[in-house]
Formats: sequence, C-alpha cells, structure tokens
Amino acid sequence: MKIKKKELKKLIKSAKYKLDTLRPSDIQKDKFKPSYLQFEGYLDLFSTIEALINVSILATQGDPYSPPHVKDHGRDIRRTLELASKLLPFEEGEFLDDVHVMMKQLESQP
Repeated sequence: MKIKKKELKKLIKSAKYKLDTLRPSDIQKDKFKPSYLQFEGYLDLFSTIEALINVSILATQGDPYSPPHVKDHGRDIRRTLELASKLLPFEEGEFLDDVHVMMKQLESQP
C-alpha cells in the first residue's frame, strides 16, 4: 500500500507539470480552452483564421488556380501548419506514457 501512495504522489506531481494544454473555461461551465495558443493581437488571430480558410479553399479546388483574394498561398499553408503543430499536446503525451509505465508496475505488484 505504501508503494501505491508513493506512485500516486509521483503521478499527481507529473500531472501538475504536464497536463497543461487545456484549462477550464472562465465563461462556460464544463468546457475547456487551450492554454498555449497565443497571438500578437487581433490582427494576428484574424490572419491565422484567414490562412486556415484560404488553405481550405485551395485544398477543395482540384486545379492549381488560386482565387484572387488568396494573395500568398505559401504563407497561408505555413501558418496553417504552424497552428497544427501548436495543437499537438506533447506534454500530455509524456504524462500518458508515465501513467502507462506506472500502471504496468502497479499491476505487476502483489
């Protein structure tokens, strides 16, 4: 039993530092928001949203024609991929790996 408490404390400490991708919403009950997405301002946010829309438009077209309002599709693709990269919760993955190892160890104990 002492070993299980020690492992539980270790797990709680690990969770405190690694489960940080989502935070409870201040506005909506039982909802979460990403804590790591940061923008330089509204214009940066709007530019990123525009890039997502533009890349989606380009992806749905079967030809190389670029709509006139899509000025720099290379930039839009880059911004979209950068956002997708920011959405990957690596810290949570590390935490889940730690949990998996601890669970295996606890299962093997009498």
